[in-house]
Amino acid sequence: MEQESRERALIELFGALEGRYGPNYECKYYPCHFEGQDCSFCFCPFYPCFIYELGMLKKTTKGYVWSCKECNWIHEKEVVERVLEELSSYPRQKLIEENWLFFNRIIQKIYYGREIGEFVGKSYVLMKMDGDCKECEVRFLAIKLDNFEITDAEERNDTEVSKIYELDAILIPILENGVLYGFKVEGDKLIGVSCKP
Repeated sequence: MEQESRERALIELFGALEGRYGPNYECKYYPCHFEGQDCSFCFCPFYPCFIYELGMLKKTTKGYVWSCKECNWIHEKEVVERVLEELSSYPRQKLIEENWLFFNRIIQKIYYGREIGEFVGKSYVLMKMDGDCKECEVRFLAIKLDNFEITDAEERNDTEVSKIYELDAILIPILENGVLYGFKVEGDKLIGVSCKP
């Protein structure tokens, strides 16, 4: 299923790059998000983005999925134009062959204005803990991907940076009861932080 979604996302991306974009009034689901939405990316090229402002990780009977059911961001005209501007600078073959990290760095650049993720050893840490954060116990999710498909997600509470060096996973905050739980790195220790997204 995930592979089919990825293929559909690339087909839509290439169609949009050729100038076929905008609202799709002929779609039986239009408007699935809001009136006047841009339907260029019914299947988002950045899925799964792991950006909590845009979606959330859910556990289902078939495993973990990134749910972007409430995400309207990719359907805003200005966003579509910015995505097309950014992705049109790459050859199509590169867009077909690139991995999750390549696309995730692009969405971070578009959404945040910079890459917020960073490597800590083998792990890619995608923690955006802003605002009025307070210290708490260390809690985060370690996610494994295989070709854009979530194969595993495990809650972790490691407190030493050396432990996350070897995880070889994408590390994101946990969203629970409207609160994000994650960490910040201080020297060789992880300090737990929580805040409202």
